[in-house]
Amino acid sequence: MKNNQNINNPTKPKSRFANLKVNRITVTAVLLAFGWLMFEVFNFASTEFALNDALGNLEFGGIRWATILALAFCVIDFAGIARIFTPEQGRDEPAEVWYLFGAWLLAAAMNATLTWWAVSVAISKHPPEAASVVGSGVTQVVPVFVAIMVWIVRILIIGTFAMVGEHF
Repeated sequence: MKNNQNINNPTKPKSRFANLKVNRITVTAVLLAFGWLMFEVFNFASTEFALNDALGNLEFGGIRWATILALAFCVIDFAGIARIFTPEQGRDEPAEVWYLFGAWLLAAAMNATLTWWAVSVAISKHPPEAASVVGSGVTQVVPVFVAIMVWIVRILIIGTFAMVGEHF
């Protein structure tokens, strides 16, 4: 006796990815890492833009001061995150760890300030069309909102890595 199910419902060819098992945690980690990388790219670009506006084209060894300082901010950010992944030592925590945390916190606050500066300068050079509809107050609120949003999101992403780092 023939099976009529094969005639009415032919089997589909298997996809190349049919046996690929996607780990939810891995996908989340990759997405978080990509988001963090994009925030760091924005962080670098906005910091360099703001510092270039403030410092001009001053150079050291053929590299602009703005670029050097923007890279320093990003490196401090990475160093702070690398420290978060190292095991805690409780009360025996070396003082250097707290200095690094303080440097990271100051760098994050300075980045927020420089982000505000960069967005303010960008808006002043290219006023948004929304200002004609909403009012000119939007040009003052948007830079503050962007700076705070970027700072908080970066801290929350870093906190996420700190809290669930061992799962990644």
